[in-house]
Amino acid sequence: MDKNIPNTETEKGQNALPYKHCLNCGTELKGLYCHNCGQEAVAKRPTVLGLVVEYLNEIFVWDSKFLFTFWTLIRRPGELTNDYLAGKYVSQESPLKLNMFLLFVFVSLFLFFTGIEKVTTTGHNLANDERVVIGVQLDSFSKNGEYTKVIEEGPRDTVLLHLPLFLVEEYPEIVTCIEVKEDTNGEGIDKLLAVVPRVLIEDEIIVADDSGYYRFNTEKNSGEMGLEYINDIWSEMVDIASRYFPMLLLLTTPFLSISLMLVQRKSKLPYINHFIFSLHYTALLESLMICIYIIHLIFSLSMGVLEAIMIVGSCSYLTIAFRKVYAVNSWWRSIVRSLLTSCIYILILLSIFVVIFFVACFTTVINNS
Repeated sequence: MDKNIPNTETEKGQNALPYKHCLNCGTELKGLYCHNCGQEAVAKRPTVLGLVVEYLNEIFVWDSKFLFTFWTLIRRPGELTNDYLAGKYVSQESPLKLNMFLLFVFVSLFLFFTGIEKVTTTGHNLANDERVVIGVQLDSFSKNGEYTKVIEEGPRDTVLLHLPLFLVEEYPEIVTCIEVKEDTNGEGIDKLLAVVPRVLIEDEIIVADDSGYYRFNTEKNSGEMGLEYINDIWSEMVDIASRYFPMLLLLTTPFLSISLMLVQRKSKLPYINHFIFSLHYTALLESLMICIYIIHLIFSLSMGVLEAIMIVGSCSYLTIAFRKVYAVNSWWRSIVRSLLTSCIYILILLSIFVVIFFVACFTTVINNS
């Protein structure tokens, strides 16, 4: 037989290669991929389309492997983690890569449909809410020693007053409620029969309106600087969260891994096992956030209801995945340990929020000094 005629599949594949030796390391090629460095045997001259396809494949991972990984993540809790730890790397997408893509989708949706400006405006509206303004005013009075002395020693008058009930309970030394005329259950300004310091009326801090009720004069805001700081701090928090949200969410993964290791300390599994499980669970949370946000945009459902669904769904998923990955025989043990892990995770998120708050406060003080 002529040696130049390929008589095997290997020889046919070898002859179909664009070149005989790997362009990266020079090793003789035995197939479409170099067995020494792993580089694919592709055309020497790159094309624009080829670069775009490579970018989409490497960064956005829209291929069958991603779809299979995502479907397995949703449909079979814990299976991805078990397969990955068993050495099945090629059949699924990298856990970290999966997280990065889902984060990209969520942040893109948020920025496109909501925008940082809308969130910042929400903070400004909150800071300018009449209940917030009155609270800042009363807080400034309570911290002013001289004015507090005048309030305590001066005469008081009984008036009909517009004031939230929670502020009456918080500042009893300034306002005393005699009777509740109308309770808005925390959704607005309540109507009271109350005793107030006369000096507040004389200084026009409390003024009468057309209905005969007195109300705090928000235009004469003795706590104006406090409101400015609230606005500045809120804007700074939104700015920090928008810039570092993906990194912050990913940073929770090592801490979640530690909490899993503490909850499952008797299993004596290596840290990497908990870390892979945490990456897959974080990816599930990101998927739920994307779904809930899309449902909220399309059907305008209350975020409170959707958040409750997310909490129940994520806890249920964690229980099932926990039982499969850690081979917990009892469902009750799995539920208790997954709830404990969820509590630790929530504490981690709250601690991150607190850190962001203090950083925003520090930055605001520096900027205004």
